[in-house]
Amino acid sequence: MKQLVLLAFVALLGVQRAYAEDSTMRSVQARAYPAAQAGAAGPARLDFLFGDTRGWLDSDGVWNVSADVTHRGLLCATYELGVRFGAGEPGCDNVQWLGAVRYVTAERQCNNATVRQSGGDKQPELARDFSRITCAERVVRCTGNCK
Repeated sequence: MKQLVLLAFVALLGVQRAYAEDSTMRSVQARAYPAAQAGAAGPARLDFLFGDTRGWLDSDGVWNVSADVTHRGLLCATYELGVRFGAGEPGCDNVQWLGAVRYVTAERQCNNATVRQSGGDKQPELARDFSRITCAERVVRCTGNCK
């Protein structure tokens, strides 16, 4: 009987740990590539490639980012996709970030799900610094049962 009570207690501790809140962040940096304009009359644009993630920023300070975000495990977590821009050396070395990460999505994911998250914003301060921008950082922030 004592062994059964001890076994139940150990199992209960394991469940409690599984539900503990956790917060993690993953980030990837990418250098800017001028987009082909081919006679376009619109604003100049920089493209950023982070593996499967795509992002862009135009000279008006409008930007968008899109990424596949994967949750590992059965219990749920909330994932936020964000980005920030900076000026630095080629290869995103010695970057001076021009602001904090701006998060534009929040998706609750469970059961090993992969979700395509996409969002954007307009930041007029980026329009002022557009000619200096050489790098972007994509950040995925997780709260809940993060793996």
